[in-house]
Amino acid sequence: MKKSSFFISIFAAFAAMYLSSCSNSENGKVEFIPFQETVDGQWGMISMTGEVLFSEEFKTKPTVVKDGRFFVKKKNGGWEMYSSDPKPKRIGSEYAHVSGFNNGVALVSEKGKPVSIIDTDGKPLKVLDRLEGKQIDGVRPFKNGYAVFMTEDSLYGAINKKGDCVVKPHYCSLNDCGDGKFIGINEKYKKDVASKKKDKIKISVINSDGNILFEINGGKYSDIGESYSNGILAVSVKKDAKEVWGLIDDKGEIVVKPTDKIKGIGSISGDMFSYNNGEGWGLMNIKGETLIRAKYEYLYCDVDGSILALMKKNEGTYEYKYVNEKDEQIGDDTYVRATVFSMFDGEHAIVKPNDKIFSIINKEGKQLEGLPDIVDVSTYEGEDYVSSDYVDLKKMMQELNISETTLADFSFKTTPKEAVALLVKAGQTSGDKSHPAGTPYWFDYTSNVGFSKKVAGVMVYTNIEFNDNLSRQTYRTKRVIDYTIGDYYWYHDDKIPTGYVWNKTNVRNLSLFIGNDGRMRGKLRDVFTTLCAKFKTFGKIVKENNGAACYSLNNGNRAFIAMKKENVFALWGSGIKDFDQIDIAEFENVSEEDDMSKISFGYLNKLFPDNIKDSELDTDTVAAIDTAAVDLAY
Repeated sequence: MKKSSFFISIFAAFAAMYLSSCSNSENGKVEFIPFQETVDGQWGMISMTGEVLFSEEFKTKPTVVKDGRFFVKKKNGGWEMYSSDPKPKRIGSEYAHVSGFNNGVALVSEKGKPVSIIDTDGKPLKVLDRLEGKQIDGVRPFKNGYAVFMTEDSLYGAINKKGDCVVKPHYCSLNDCGDGKFIGINEKYKKDVASKKKDKIKISVINSDGNILFEINGGKYSDIGESYSNGILAVSVKKDAKEVWGLIDDKGEIVVKPTDKIKGIGSISGDMFSYNNGEGWGLMNIKGETLIRAKYEYLYCDVDGSILALMKKNEGTYEYKYVNEKDEQIGDDTYVRATVFSMFDGEHAIVKPNDKIFSIINKEGKQLEGLPDIVDVSTYEGEDYVSSDYVDLKKMMQELNISETTLADFSFKTTPKEAVALLVKAGQTSGDKSHPAGTPYWFDYTSNVGFSKKVAGVMVYTNIEFNDNLSRQTYRTKRVIDYTIGDYYWYHDDKIPTGYVWNKTNVRNLSLFIGNDGRMRGKLRDVFTTLCAKFKTFGKIVKENNGAACYSLNNGNRAFIAMKKENVFALWGSGIKDFDQIDIAEFENVSEEDDMSKISFGYLNKLFPDNIKDSELDTDTVAAIDTAAVDLAY
């Protein structure tokens, strides 16, 4: 299917940096960071002044230490909290999801429970199960004293550190707090955003009391920055079909007029900001004066006038150095990788002088002496989206509307046109001026319609498969005379395309896929058992083990349910192989896998995500259910 890209793309972060997220004093200082002294060794903790708290202590990578606390992920996927002592002490419960601490509080969800705010003793300060009458799906970490939460119906609001709702969940998009302000789009514009009707949208700038300071017409700027910094916000406009950038203040007034000299704006610090002129990155002030010529691969404005510069060494190779606003180098060295000072305590940064070792430098660019061997470090603070771990399986089954003949809004009586209409309603297909979304033109290549949807707060994938492609191209015949001889002539018929129409084809199978992302982590066995019990009421079991079950349904169809390491899926209909051709041995004794790298990074704080309605399952997930369906179909 052809897909059109969204009309606004948020400016990319400093992707080339080894460590990309930054904190500041408002978000608490990093006291210790995890480090390894040997390749594949265990993890210890070292302070930003070079003090080793402990070494070779944890097999899995801990989070950084803030407020004297850090978290370690267990083999079973749960998190434990520890004190930053030479002999760390475990504190509190086991958690399914965690953020780092931020000035004395952290966001966590215990196994099977909603998100809570806890203190450094692990004491719950407030349970965030419902806010403003809505069930909470999850919460992003605290930033500048506030945290953005998302409700089960995908609306956003914000809380303070006490858990009080300061911005009500009336926004279909809401960025993290910057300078005491949020940037969001009210839920009344949700359809306009999904339909890309930019001119009908109002972008709200909201203060920490939830009051709208002013609104920006969606068509006024082609892009805007993620948050305010020092009272200013980056914005861009189209000029001669090219995007140019400038700055506005917290009243919406122009501070730096968008100009051809500025093709992009990166970081802002005080009255300085990094900019791109189309050829490189430099430094400018809000008066529009160039402080550093645009000659770098990137510049990041840090605290106290420090600037991290990325330079191209040769083809495919880059190096970092620190400079001031006069482009004078701080220290004598350049580095393979480097971080900003504001990521930690504002006084020190992590650098990698060569490919083998890391070091710590001070604000003068001097490497600290007496450091142990540091072959790897981590600055991970916790999950970017702390999901509720509470799942109501009974409610999930009810909302999925599973029967012998139905799944959610699909049924075996659904037509291709009706199935595609559901896809359009979900906002997970697109079109163009010549061929609007949901018209037969887009579906002559496939016999399936599938999309992700929220069910009881969990993203699931539902699919309907037909016996033939959903649509077909239509033609008219034009007879063409090739040549004549006397009373005889020879001809051929040309097929002239006339359009596309829906096919009249029956439903072959319905299928459901539930992965172990987010709040579903650790719950696949329960889901499998619940689905098996459900289908047992629709017919009889032909064969089964503890990871798969085959059913002969009362209506003559077949059903197959299986649990894999990362998901559970169910498939039922007339298009499933005879059960003697299906080997269920591969599913026996399967256990849910908890990949240590599969950490939720949740809902990005972009004002205009590609699909503002709901996050879609990734392509690997969709491929998994499609592959399962193919393997089981005759």
